[in-house]
Amino acid sequence: MTTQTLLKCYSYDTIDFFPEKHLLIWKDHTQTLLTREESRLLEVLCLFAGEVIGADSLYRKTFTSLDAFEETSDHNYDLNLLLVSLTGKLQCNGVMAIPIHVVPHHGFRVPLPTKTSRRLPFTTRPYPNTAASKKKTLLFNKAWFKYVVIDFIWLKVTILLTLAALIGLFLWY
Repeated sequence: MTTQTLLKCYSYDTIDFFPEKHLLIWKDHTQTLLTREESRLLEVLCLFAGEVIGADSLYRKTFTSLDAFEETSDHNYDLNLLLVSLTGKLQCNGVMAIPIHVVPHHGFRVPLPTKTSRRLPFTTRPYPNTAASKKKTLLFNKAWFKYVVIDFIWLKVTILLTLAALIGLFLWY
């Protein structure tokens, strides 16, 4: 039996952004993998699409939320470097797929997406035309798989530690 669920996806004319997978899928089925920080930043911008969000507010909403797998949330991220890196990954033929507008003295803004969810299952395998793009795709797929495995391992460790604590408390009383 197969069930279909909705996956958070911000769709624009030339690109689909999947924040949970840190993935950009272009309309020609090629993929671009984002770092966790770039994905968080773009997700907050897309979440507040159409609105101007100030730099301080953007930073707070992006990087001060607690992550279950992080020990602390007081990291120092450079918003400007992340924006430069992100805009480089969002460009195709000199045009931004998701334009990030800078409103002087007020903040940043992205346009509204055409859709905000997509049904699963869907294929995330690109259709490469050359050997170089095939090799690049394999690297992206391995990098994505690495994050899934690491998250799964942390989930197992968390469950085991919770069970050990519960058994310890049970034996204590």
